[in-house]
Amino acid sequence: CTPVLVSPIKNIRKNRFVCVCVCQGSDDGDRRLKRREKNRVAAQKSRKRQTQRADLLHEACELLEQRNRKLKREVDSLSEEQQRLTEALRAHEPFCPIMHCSFTSSTSSSLQPNSMAARSV
Repeated sequence: CTPVLVSPIKNIRKNRFVCVCVCQGSDDGDRRLKRREKNRVAAQKSRKRQTQRADLLHEACELLEQRNRKLKREVDSLSEEQQRLTEALRAHEPFCPIMHCSFTSSTSSSLQPNSMAARSV
């Protein structure tokens, strides 16, 4: 047989290259070589797409972790602010004139804390 085309093709199972000789007039060998080359190109494209998807997922993961850290800092800050405001309210309650006032007029009786509490229930 006179070789028309000799192409190295990697044998994946044995991890080595095998030379494929396509002889003139060998349609089966030609089709087989074209099919293997087409498969190799398709596998390369598939691996490239898979790598790109993994890169995109990694970037998205990094962004989400960064956002999560930012939100946790915000939660901590808001919790501290809530604690400060709660302490300020507790310190203010004994001196609050609204909590301890008594109105004498009948028109302003709706402003008394006890009557407001009764209406809201």
